[in-house]
Amino acid sequence: MNSRNADREEFLRKAARLYDQMMARTGPASADTFDDIEVQAEKGGKGLIRELLQDRLKTEEDTQTRKVICPRCGRRMRRPKKLSPRKLDTMAGTVAYARRHAICDRCSESFSPSGPPVEDPPQRSVRPRRPQGL
Repeated sequence: MNSRNADREEFLRKAARLYDQMMARTGPASADTFDDIEVQAEKGGKGLIRELLQDRLKTEEDTQTRKVICPRCGRRMRRPKKLSPRKLDTMAGTVAYARRHAICDRCSESFSPSGPPVEDPPQRSVRPRRPQGL
């Protein structure tokens, strides 16, 4: 079983556990109000959403190509081996993930690519910025 299938199975087990917990509290012995039920469902759902987002962000990083072209000067960028930890605030709470930056040693451009590299970036010259103002 590959990693993606294993992650999927684990996610489905957690969703099933949440479902079972919600359904186990039904019946005359349960003194839950609808507000209690809604809070429990929302809390569990947000946990599943955060995990799904983390898995997706990890998959995005794992599928990034090694070759990234600088959008400023058109040269190949360096990709450090070390991942940078990040936190993303979402409607479901904070999601932690790691992303590898791309750094251009020529023009000092730095960013975290989020998609495939540009095949034919526009060629731009690297020159000092023009002074602004008077």
